[in-house]
Amino acid sequence: MKILALNGSPRMKASSTYHMLKPLLEGMEAAGAEIELIHVRKLDLEACIGCYTCWVRTPGECIHKDKDSMVSALESYNTADMVIFGTPLYHFSMSGIMKTFIDRTLPRIEPWLIPHPDIPDTTYHPERFHKPNKMMLVSPCGFPEFWHFDSLVATFKQMARMERFEYLGEILRPGAEALSRRSLQGLFSGYYDILHQAGEQIVHSNKIAEETQAELRKDLFPGGKQAFYDMAGAYWEQQMDRFKVPDEMRRTVPILAGDLDSIPYAPGGTDASTRNEETGVNLGVPRSRTELGRSAEGRYLVPNKYMLNTMVGMFNPQAIPGLRATVQFTFTPPKDVDFDFGSANWYMNINDGECSLHEGRTALPTLSITTPYGVWFDIGMGILNAESAFDDGKYDANGSMTLLEEFPQIFQYPQPGESGKVNPELDMIMLGMPTAFNAKSAGNMDVTIQFVLGGEGGGIYYLHIQNSECTAQRGPVLNPSLTINAPAEIWLAISKGELDGQQAFMEAKYRAAGDMNIMLKMGELFKSTGLPPAAVVQSSTTEETPSQAEDETMDMTQLNCHDTIAGMPTVFNAEVAGDLSAKIQFVVSGEEPGTYYLHIETGACSFHEGEADSPSLTIKTPSEIWLAISRDEMDGQSAFMSQKYTVEGDFSLLMKMNELFK
Repeated sequence: MKILALNGSPRMKASSTYHMLKPLLEGMEAAGAEIELIHVRKLDLEACIGCYTCWVRTPGECIHKDKDSMVSALESYNTADMVIFGTPLYHFSMSGIMKTFIDRTLPRIEPWLIPHPDIPDTTYHPERFHKPNKMMLVSPCGFPEFWHFDSLVATFKQMARMERFEYLGEILRPGAEALSRRSLQGLFSGYYDILHQAGEQIVHSNKIAEETQAELRKDLFPGGKQAFYDMAGAYWEQQMDRFKVPDEMRRTVPILAGDLDSIPYAPGGTDASTRNEETGVNLGVPRSRTELGRSAEGRYLVPNKYMLNTMVGMFNPQAIPGLRATVQFTFTPPKDVDFDFGSANWYMNINDGECSLHEGRTALPTLSITTPYGVWFDIGMGILNAESAFDDGKYDANGSMTLLEEFPQIFQYPQPGESGKVNPELDMIMLGMPTAFNAKSAGNMDVTIQFVLGGEGGGIYYLHIQNSECTAQRGPVLNPSLTINAPAEIWLAISKGELDGQQAFMEAKYRAAGDMNIMLKMGELFKSTGLPPAAVVQSSTTEETPSQAEDETMDMTQLNCHDTIAGMPTVFNAEVAGDLSAKIQFVVSGEEPGTYYLHIETGACSFHEGEADSPSLTIKTPSEIWLAISRDEMDGQSAFMSQKYTVEGDFSLLMKMNELFK
């Protein structure tokens, strides 16, 4: 069987459409089919102008035949046994370039009007050339509901009916924008496996099995619309921050909480709060002290002791070696909240590299902090900056102000990132971990894993595994089975495969406390993601085959300047690099300003935002110049000689760039 797949996304290999088509076609090829994939954008199609030249002047030949690549594409189309139309959902229909492709198949048919062979009382055009006998539709969209595809599916079903295709169905993926994010690919290995199975089934059985269809329709990000909206919003905020979009241009219509799905918060499988049936909001009236509550502002409530014990877990004994101090805390509870916060007075002892928590007051504290409960909770969650909150008078402190200034180093609690929020990439990875969950390995496990990811852009999350299902939530959970404390940048690097997790654990770059048996099983619980603390993930020494490397190479032509530089590690040539150790700094100006660097070490290359310490080479370039060089629209050496960009540092490294990045 010869199968032609058309990728109608203008973003080509950088698209969600491509990431759906690729495993599907691999499954078909594994089942014995002959596969061809055409990126429609590369055809550079002229639009059909309705001149009927292909009917009357040069029958079967388009007037544009010498202007684009449609002739060869139409030959592939006419000789295929099956065609897969892959298109993103654009305004509830197909992409413009896919519609242009379909319009340009007009030379296939003749102008005569005849009765349709299959449909009574319906007119038809006879076919001039053979066409595929079968067709199916593959489509992603950004909205999280399936019904947005209704008009698109109806269009292709009508096309199949009128043009006498055997319609094999559709694979639809709402909420699919994350599929195009390279850093999140590990989350979707399970979904891609199912697409591979679907491809095999289509070739063998001419259909996708019902159980496979059911798996394909499951949510990529469980948790309800609120969680999905939060992740999407964080991503778009990050993009607008990069371009310094003014606040007044970001939102013109307010989003009301009542419009969103509620998300139950049920640690340990219990309903932790009651619900106001009039407003639909969880108000947080816990039934016992062992449960969490929720404030009217949506803040999860935990006893003071638990909040400070979480902080003790963030203690970094290497921050100030030999530190000896006592920190007194006095909390004032929120008003009008029915919740038992426990004792208001607690103190921490820091001595000989250890930190311990005690109830009550101490006689001679090094530092005393008096704070509203919500303020300190938000500091611990990374919502508020501790120093700024103190300067703004949100809490009081007396004693050693030097000790207070060192808190972010002594206690690795989350801190707001550049946008004042959790890093959206980290947020999506953590909330997306259930997507990569391996239910078979979980068995009858009933555990909760708390993640405390400190530093800039960090956050607090937990996973709950029960009845072979996994859910992810932001926030704290009482009595976790396992607690993992890690700097956000370390965990993100492990999640993206830029840092070996086992080595990082052995070097104490992150810590774990609780049931270490869960830790040892993390690699099995989460499939092929690089996400789990890789204390259990073996570092692979298997060399990548050339075909694998080619498959994973990012298509630079569809990316902005940030993503183009971020994608350079995917085209890194480790053999050429050898034992090279270098940092290449990019200072980008123009329409897409930013500061980034590449770190080359021990045959690997990684991307980072910000300024590098002692860069080996600094490239200062307008974004449009670097994009043109990356897309082969401009020669890099000529651009440098013409002073379109400037360089400082190791010029021999600059001369080697073409070899280092294939």
